[in-house]
Amino acid sequence: MDKYNNSRAHHLGNVIRELVNAGDFNLKDVATYIDVSEEELEKIYDSSSIDVEKLIKLSELLQHNLFIYYLNNRVISNLFENQVNGLPPQISYLIEQLETKNDQIAQLKSLTETLRKTIEILETKEFLQNNGCFKTTEHGGDIVKLK
Repeated sequence: MDKYNNSRAHHLGNVIRELVNAGDFNLKDVATYIDVSEEELEKIYDSSSIDVEKLIKLSELLQHNLFIYYLNNRVISNLFENQVNGLPPQISYLIEQLETKNDQIAQLKSLTETLRKTIEILETKEFLQNNGCFKTTEHGGDIVKLK
């Protein structure tokens, strides 16, 4: 018997009972919150399926997504499995894209450092020329004039 056809895997009423008991809620307050009598709440505890509106309210009260227990349903489970099975190729693609972007960032950092050094050299050259330390020849070459 597979996990999807095993109705005993997660009896929703039992799960709710356990969560209510673990949260120290009293029967009357839970029943009032979901707008049922205490007797009806006891029936919910014995039920493997529950009205969606009550399930929403119980999920809110217990701060627990009770809809997850419907994953035992083959159709819903297959839907989630198909989505999950599609994740590895997407993850691989994203990792590849991230590595490419990291390589591009490293190249840009290297280029930025090269440009910074070039600017520093040109600023130094300009400073030296402005202070008479350089003499430009007719051929365009720079000659350092020593003082």
